[in-house]
Amino acid sequence: MYFRRFILGTVAAMPLLAAMAGAAHAQAVSADAAKAFIRQSGQQLQGIINGSATQAQKADQLRQLVNQIVAVDQVGDYVLGRYLNVMTPQQHGQFQNLFHQLLSYNITYQIKAYQGVSFIVNSAAQQGNDMVVNTTVTSPGKQPADVGWAVDEIDGSPKIVDVIVAGTSLRITTRNDYSSVIVGHGGQVSALLNAMQGQITRIANAQ
Repeated sequence: MYFRRFILGTVAAMPLLAAMAGAAHAQAVSADAAKAFIRQSGQQLQGIINGSATQAQKADQLRQLVNQIVAVDQVGDYVLGRYLNVMTPQQHGQFQNLFHQLLSYNITYQIKAYQGVSFIVNSAAQQGNDMVVNTTVTSPGKQPADVGWAVDEIDGSPKIVDVIVAGTSLRITTRNDYSSVIVGHGGQVSALLNAMQGQITRIANAQ
């Protein structure tokens, strides 16, 4: 399941998403503005991961950074797809809470794996409603990876809404994975919530 792969697994590799849920608040970002945003965000990310703080301090700093640069709530609604319309307000609130928790666990899990990460910002081009910034990401012992960052303006600020790795949109992959869980349990969205909670419990117990 995609839970373990989601966001900073690929914000650090580096990942993250057509029309978004909540797209009424999304606007196009210019190529120069998107490149500047990704360059600054990447430098902040590098500074935290490669810094001298403790692992716990880095995890906290990364959580704060990701909440600033990624449209987490909008991404969460996007990956729910059509099931967003059948969730009760309580289920939706629970989903967003679990989604944020899984992101936080992923951030903590990925810190050591990406020590020494560096990146180069290349070109930027409009793709659908998003401005996609192409970067080359390098980590010690790994081949350089070409990663595209989709950026939209959300409520007045640029935000990452998707990451494209090897031509694959991670928000679409996540949506397909979540849908498979729900479909596999007779269309019950509660099955997805239970699966997400189970994943959080397993990660917490393994730490």
